[in-house]
Amino acid sequence: MDDGGSPGRLLIIGGAEDRCCGAGLLERFVELSGGDEARIVLVTTATNMPEEVLADYERVFRKLGVDQISELRLRGRSDADGDDTAELLADATGVFFSGGDQAKLRTLVGSRANDIVSDRLTEGLVVAGTSAGATAMGRTMILGGAGPGVSAAAVRTGPGLGLIPKALIDMHFGERGRLPRLLSAVALDPEHLGIGLDENTGVLVEGNSFEVIGTGVATVVDAEDATVVHAAGDFDPITLFGVRLHLLPAGCLFDFDARTPTIGPAHDRY
Repeated sequence: MDDGGSPGRLLIIGGAEDRCCGAGLLERFVELSGGDEARIVLVTTATNMPEEVLADYERVFRKLGVDQISELRLRGRSDADGDDTAELLADATGVFFSGGDQAKLRTLVGSRANDIVSDRLTEGLVVAGTSAGATAMGRTMILGGAGPGVSAAAVRTGPGLGLIPKALIDMHFGERGRLPRLLSAVALDPEHLGIGLDENTGVLVEGNSFEVIGTGVATVVDAEDATVVHAAGDFDPITLFGVRLHLLPAGCLFDFDARTPTIGPAHDRY
């Protein structure tokens, strides 16, 4: 999907979503994917505990009425380009990327699997990702980084799946104090919006806007019109003037084209 395209329907989750009661964000994903007629593919590539993750999500999805659940555990580029993977993704109504280590998802970037998911977004496929699976949605994904300051050394990035145009996603945002990391990423690429998602919080992207759902806040960092002065060294602080910061709790909307938030209608559920 190119940067000007419609990102389709994506549910991007900041991690640690409620799985105990089978409600909230995962319930919305199942509903969008077809309810009890959903055919869900769970991509466990990012996790080091695929059996446990599969069992956990299978339990929740089955409780929500889904019978057709398949695991996609890609061990390398050949798997991502293979016919079995293509067949599985071509039949899915919902694809869910688990958390873990987002660096492992680089094996999908630019692959046949990546192309199929991107193409099928415009055909009604629903794609969700949590934690590592969330940051991989952007054309650029955050691979790591930490520290209290805003600098080039405070963030590491790499190519992402390109499912959402011109946006950088960070997760576990408020819980792990990641505003400096997101500011650093946006300062290095001001054309991209930065979206930081708290735990058990997501953005539902449809067309060129998103709605915030869940129990926390989505933080949007917009440096498109900011003044950015890069430091001489990677560990030296970056100068930023005029950055726009938006805090969006559940029900708020954001327009990618206008780069503006609005307060949406009240919701009695996630």
